Amino acid sequence: MRRKLLVYLVSLMTSVLVVGLSFGCTAQAPSQPTGAPPVSAPAKTFEWKFQSHWPAASLSYAPFKKFCEEEILKLTDGRLKITVYPADTFMPTKDMFEAWRTNALQGGTGSVYWTSIVPLQAVSGNCPFAFRDAWEVQYFHMQLGFEDALKKAHEAAGVMYWTEKWYPTAMISKKPVKTLADLKGLKVRSSGAIADMLKEVGAAPTMIPGAEIYTALQTGVVDAAHWGAAGGAYTMKFYEVAKYYVQPNLAFCATDWVAISKKAWDELPKDLQLIVDLALKERAWDRSNEYYMDEMDALNTMVTKHGVKVTTLDAEAQKALQAAAFKVWDQVAAASADNAHWVGVMKDFMKKLGYLQ
Repeated sequence: MRRKLLVYLVSLMTSVLVVGLSFGCTAQAPSQPTGAPPVSAPAKTFEWKFQSHWPAASLSYAPFKKFCEEEILKLTDGRLKITVYPADTFMPTKDMFEAWRTNALQGGTGSVYWTSIVPLQAVSGNCPFAFRDAWEVQYFHMQLGFEDALKKAHEAAGVMYWTEKWYPTAMISKKPVKTLADLKGLKVRSSGAIADMLKEVGAAPTMIPGAEIYTALQTGVVDAAHWGAAGGAYTMKFYEVAKYYVQPNLAFCATDWVAISKKAWDELPKDLQLIVDLALKERAWDRSNEYYMDEMDALNTMVTKHGVKVTTLDAEAQKALQAAAFKVWDQVAAASADNAHWVGVMKDFMKKLGYLQ
């Protein structure tokens, strides 16, 4: 229903614009013979190339590809054609931000890999052990203003930003992880602030691109990994080599985001900008709900059909992770004045929720 309303509103606004332009030009345009069909220039079309940070096997890749290549094409009446490619098709993930900034790629998806360029990414990516449910992340972003702050920070660096979804992050392991002793020395594929938190309690985090995680688990390069939560672990088939799903969630994140080159964005006419902007905003809500349902189904399938066991960290381990998270939050805050402000807003929100004293 909301998608239909979006299309209707954009179509209505576009029609009003066209009528307005036609009216304004009537006095200067030569009159046409009676009965002659109106002459109009064909609408310009745009073709964009996107690269994702997700491998083709990732839970999020296919839905994003379908959205861009089919829904955006339909919403724009064929005027914007986007082709989406999986991770590493044209370049390593680490090089994509520069490609977006220079318009070598017109867009794609990313995560919190470029905090050196946009320090505010570290807040979204996250202050781990903070939010405990999807609606809390949504409220922080959409109602408290963090989304607008992220958009402003990325646009200043030459890239347009939209949060792709909010979702849980959890670890899957080759061995049971229940205690603080189990965490110490654990080789974990991790990234961002979650990696900093795990390191603080004695784990050994290392950053490995998504396409290489399965092999790293299989060969013992790492003992555990997080790639989203149950859905990511299931679609990437980590359950074949790692049989323990660890709770509670390490974070409830909004680390996945959609990037569009500002140079490419500025070339779009205003009506197409409006269509794409509204469609991406609406998709964040829809995709978050869809993803959470997929999470439940994926975990149930791994447990019932693939022998995965759910293990829960004991009270001591959770307390240690929470203390480590507080230190990480303060480190994130110290990176910039904007970070300090938004970590403060987040802490105030956590107090209202009763998670902090």
